[in-house]
Amino acid sequence: MIIAEKRLIYHETWYHGLMCGIAGFIGEDRGRIDRMTDALVHRGPDGNARYVGNGVSLGHARLAILDPGPEADQPMWNDKKTVVIVYNGEIYNYRALARAEQFACRTTSDTEVILKLYEKYGIECVKLLRGMFAFALFDTAKNTLFLTRDSSGIKPLFVSRLGGTLSFASEMRALMKALPEKPKLNFAALSHYVRLHYVPGPETLCEGIESLPAGTILSYTNGREQRQAFKTAIEPIAYASKTDFSQHFPDLMDMVVKDHLVSDKPVGIFLSGGMDSSIVLHHMCRHAQKPVKTFTVRFEAKEEEDAARFNRDADTAKKTALHYGTDHREITLTAALCRDVYRDTAKALDQPNADSVAMAQFVLAREAKKHVDVVLTGSGGDELFGGYPRYRIARILSLLQFIPAPLRGAAGKLLGYPEDVLRMSTGPALAERLLARSETETNGIVSGHWYRPDVTTELFRKRFEAGRFKNDPVRAFMEFDRELWLVDESLRLADAVTMASGLECRVPFLDPLVISASHGTNTSWHTGPKRTKALLKDTYYPILPDCIRSIDKASFYPPLAKWFRRECAPLVEHALAHPRIRELFDTETLKRIFTEHREHKKYGLHTLQMIVQLSYWFDTVYDHA
Repeated sequence: MIIAEKRLIYHETWYHGLMCGIAGFIGEDRGRIDRMTDALVHRGPDGNARYVGNGVSLGHARLAILDPGPEADQPMWNDKKTVVIVYNGEIYNYRALARAEQFACRTTSDTEVILKLYEKYGIECVKLLRGMFAFALFDTAKNTLFLTRDSSGIKPLFVSRLGGTLSFASEMRALMKALPEKPKLNFAALSHYVRLHYVPGPETLCEGIESLPAGTILSYTNGREQRQAFKTAIEPIAYASKTDFSQHFPDLMDMVVKDHLVSDKPVGIFLSGGMDSSIVLHHMCRHAQKPVKTFTVRFEAKEEEDAARFNRDADTAKKTALHYGTDHREITLTAALCRDVYRDTAKALDQPNADSVAMAQFVLAREAKKHVDVVLTGSGGDELFGGYPRYRIARILSLLQFIPAPLRGAAGKLLGYPEDVLRMSTGPALAERLLARSETETNGIVSGHWYRPDVTTELFRKRFEAGRFKNDPVRAFMEFDRELWLVDESLRLADAVTMASGLECRVPFLDPLVISASHGTNTSWHTGPKRTKALLKDTYYPILPDCIRSIDKASFYPPLAKWFRRECAPLVEHALAHPRIRELFDTETLKRIFTEHREHKKYGLHTLQMIVQLSYWFDTVYDHA
């Protein structure tokens, strides 16, 4: 009933959210909750508080972006002092909900509105919240603790039952402060990491600690746990044609970006040379205080080292910034700086992530924090609107499915694809071929019997089987990426490196309205045999500056392969000498890979970065807890 009644309450921009860190557990222990909350101080440098009583302990570290007064402090109680909440997030439609319900609020905080919605509708109220959030709510009358996380997984939340009680925190490092002893390594998750170079949820590298899945409500009452999945209640959007989309979607995106700009602190944007962040900037400039502050990374590289290729994004971002008259700042990531911040980046990431862009984003966030407290990004646009070449492959396969595999393979070779790729069918096997390191590549680098490459095969199979778009192979692939890679690699990385500097990161493309708009389009509009993101390009090319139209999609990455041969070689040497790496991996094979990489005989960056990142995770997180 509440969905039918409230689903149209989308938009009214006056909200007061809190980016922060939250922690807690069932049980009363002031020392333990102090340790957990103190471990989150970087996420909430503007203050912290705890509550211990009624059989629970709750902690909150606050980053005050809006309504910075003490009346919005957490943990926050309802008026009857029967329900208490610690909350991390931003709710973009909270004022509209408050008005619709005629709530009499004592604060201008969205936190209080969540409490009042809970009093009226129970925990089902999360379906009404249009925003990004993770929160814990304890109902003293029911003796129930609720944990929940937004349906796009923008904000993280980790959960454990180790030590005989339920514990939770925004970061795994903080959660480990609540445990009586160090958790064992999770070798299934480590196997995923070896093949994917990130850790897919809900597993983590620590046994007994999980990442609460996006769009999940966990309830815990008297030792009994229940879970239910939820989706944000948004009226379905459908477009009759590509022209219909092009005429109306920019207005929706304009409203969404405007919503994401509300702040009592300065707001900027991470501007790449790509289309998605340029779209966000375009709409920002219609509403934000001018000039908009834009930030991008330039990489140290000589002309003979193909500097133009590595800095194409920075060059295009500079032209885009000039077009919109922004206050533009470039941060140069040098090889020496990359080496120097590597350890701090690994610590901030909380779980190893071998994405070579991590250090660049860490440095970018640290610099941006000197000028703004909030940044917007273009994350999510590729997954929603068909931006990756792999969706084009899925599209080709769906069109050629009735042609025998050998003929498809030959055609693929002519089109520039590996011959085996177009021999395949769409689905989990194709995703594994394109997104995971092969068993042949990885079997030779491990030592012992812990490695299980099949767990990744099984993960991909289950995710595709659980998908909602079984009859649409391209959309199935896009949703697979949005619900796995985007959540556990991209969004987790962005949250970690920005919150390490106390910087809030907002993601307009993952607003439930934009997701609904994407789902209201025909997948064939987005990808074709020769095009990706066709619909969004056709819609925005007439609007955006010419420089955006002149480039093809390319990955944003530093010349780390070159740096590993020179200035950053000590990072690899550290990993090869690390006791835990020597225990888990065949270091003689790894040394050979490093030697061949340094001598330009065989490219070894991905394996080396995976090992280096893992070694520093052991140093800064697992063995430092």
